Amino acid sequence: MEDQKSNNGIKIITGIMAVLLVIAGAFAYKLYNQEKETKAQLTKEKNVVLSDLKEMVNKYDVVIDENNLKDTELNEAREKIQSLIDDIGSKEATIASLGKFRTEVFKLRKERDFLFAQNDSLRVSNNFLAMRVDSTSYELEVQRGMGDSLTMENDKLAERVELGAALVANKLRAVGVIERSSGKLVENARARRVDKVRACYTVPQNRLAEVGDRELFVQVIAPSNEVLGENKKVTFENGEELTFSKISKFYYETTALDICENIPPSGDKFEAGVYKVNVYDGPKLLSQTSFTMK
Repeated sequence: MEDQKSNNGIKIITGIMAVLLVIAGAFAYKLYNQEKETKAQLTKEKNVVLSDLKEMVNKYDVVIDENNLKDTELNEAREKIQSLIDDIGSKEATIASLGKFRTEVFKLRKERDFLFAQNDSLRVSNNFLAMRVDSTSYELEVQRGMGDSLTMENDKLAERVELGAALVANKLRAVGVIERSSGKLVENARARRVDKVRACYTVPQNRLAEVGDRELFVQVIAPSNEVLGENKKVTFENGEELTFSKISKFYYETTALDICENIPPSGDKFEAGVYKVNVYDGPKLLSQTSFTMK
């Protein structure tokens, strides 16, 4: 009887222990699953943090490349984020580490927003300054163009004034003359009787011309192409040469002036034929005419 009771007690204890083992196994399995789920959740959250950080790095890269920035706070901030990415990637995710990482991400976002806002402000300022520079350059080009235009106008005006101030020889007339003993001159067209060629011209009024001593060159060319009179050669500043018969020297006061020059023959008498008469102001031909003696 006692043996039967003892066996029953053992069975009961065995049953209890079996139940406890089943419960312990179920609890252990539940803990394993919970740990597995927790680890998976932590890994997921870790990947979310890494994704956020990588997106921040990409945004920094875009801003840095667009603005061609080197050795700036933006570059330093980017390197700081990259270092945190490397640090998170090398460590196992835990509740404590994720909390720390989330705090770092929050700080980095704040820093990013400040730096990007600062960069945008600088870019706006630079664009404004660039517009100011472009505007100033345009104004300078306009002013330079106006200056060039004024210079050209002044040059043209100076040229007109110079041309307007130049002397003119009008009403040039040349004839053969006989010189009487009394000094009276009588026109004659017969070469053998003529004593001199008389060339007369008028320098008209010109208020733009300078007042002072002036000189014009008279040139008489015989039918034989010989220059009569002094037959001297003068060389001007531009290198041109002129053989003249006589120099008309006079004092010009900007009022009209009549000038006559008497040119003798190169020998004893004049030859018959066509004579050419020219009046020059330096190398510039002012007037020309011709006449014939028989």
